[in-house]
Amino acid sequence: MVALANVALEPSIVDTRDVNPKKVSILGFALTNLQVHGYDPREDLREPAERIAAAAYRVPVETVLPLEQARAAHERRDNRGKIVLAVARD
Repeated sequence: MVALANVALEPSIVDTRDVNPKKVSILGFALTNLQVHGYDPREDLREPAERIAAAAYRVPVETVLPLEQARAAHERRDNRGKIVLAVARD
């Protein structure tokens, strides 16, 4: 499980019922705190950035829905992959 950009600095709540059955690990660190102490993340982020650029990571998309169905898609909570919301172009 990876959580990025918690810029609101609000507490997060993880429902362990989603985590335990899948035997998922949760690891966390605060990059900005490490940088204050001299850490330069560029070398550690090089490989993931290259893999992202090469499209090595695949996100399972279950379905694509129109933006108007966002609420229904969120409330469904039975999907296995990601739900993409499509914005109509005028």
